Parts: sequence; C-alpha cells; structure tokens
Amino acid sequence: MANNFISIQDAADLTKKSIQTIRRAIKAKHIKFRRDKTPQGFNYLIDKDSLMDFYKLNDVVSGQTGDTAKKDTITFKSDGETMDVDVNDFKTFVQTLQTMIAQHSEERQNFMRLVNTMQEKIFVLENQINLLKAPAAKKWYAFWK
Repeated sequence: MANNFISIQDAADLTKKSIQTIRRAIKAKHIKFRRDKTPQGFNYLIDKDSLMDFYKLNDVVSGQTGDTAKKDTITFKSDGETMDVDVNDFKTFVQTLQTMIAQHSEERQNFMRLVNTMQEKIFVLENQINLLKAPAAKKWYAFWK
C-alpha cells in the first residue's frame, strides 16, 4: 500500500463530498491522515487508499483509463504543480472567453459613444447658459460707449 497523500480539497473533489464531510470522517478516524504543522495551524493530508476504501470508490473515478484519459486532457504545469483539464472543457472555456471579450469591446464602444454624446450636450448647455447671462451693467457716465 503506497503512502500517497492528498489534500482535503482534493479528497472532497475525488469523492464528490463536501470538505466538512471529509473533516468529519477524519475526526471520527474513519480515514487515515497525516497532520503537517504550518505557522497558521495544521494541514491535513489524507491517505488516498484509505479514502477509497471508506467511500468504496474505485481508483478510476472519472471512468477514463490510461491512454484515453491522456488524449482527452491537457496538462498545465506551474510552480511545481500540475493540473489536468478536459479538452472539451478547455475549448468551452476559450469560446466563453472570446465571447466575453467581444461583448466587452462592444460595450466599451457603446460607452464611449455615450460619453461623447454627453460631452457634446454639456458643451451646448454651457453655450446656452453663456447666452442667457445678463450683459455687464454700464456705469451711468459711460452712456456714449
């Protein structure tokens, strides 16, 4: 039995249970775990095999095995961490981003048109206010000017 430990979040994702449910199972000592001390407290790492046995899960949760899983996923590596993403999910994400960018561009253009219209209206109103101002009062002795 290999000691491969996973985080509580990974265990919750793997079993499709809440984090709180995993914590309750740890507290009841239904699953084997390891506690690592951190400056903020403790990180609990759960033994994957113990988790699989307790929740009666197979090693293949997603229904994909070996080569088919590699063909349908993209692996991203960053700062020593790897993340596998389904190709279809990634394509959907890219399409959604492109749609959002196009909508943002249209909204920005509409906003700029609105700002320009408002500036023009303000300019017209300022000119009308200047026309309505009373002429400067002339002194009584400056009637010939």
